[in-house]
Amino acid sequence: MTEDVAWDYVKKRYRAYLYMYGDRQFLGYFQTPEDAYMARTASAWCYVHDFLCPESNEGRYPRLA
Repeated sequence: MTEDVAWDYVKKRYRAYLYMYGDRQFLGYFQTPEDAYMARTASAWCYVHDFLCPESNEGRYPRLA
């Protein structure tokens, strides 16, 4: 199982990830696991919205030829 929120022993902060298109996208470092989880959840909602409502993304992403 993959972790979306993990503790970074070097930086002494929590880090958040989002998995998109089979790749792990780094979202940043956070003071608390709750903050990291909220950032991950917000990013996931944005990703789902972009997928479900492509007409709202005109000009936001380049079109594939």
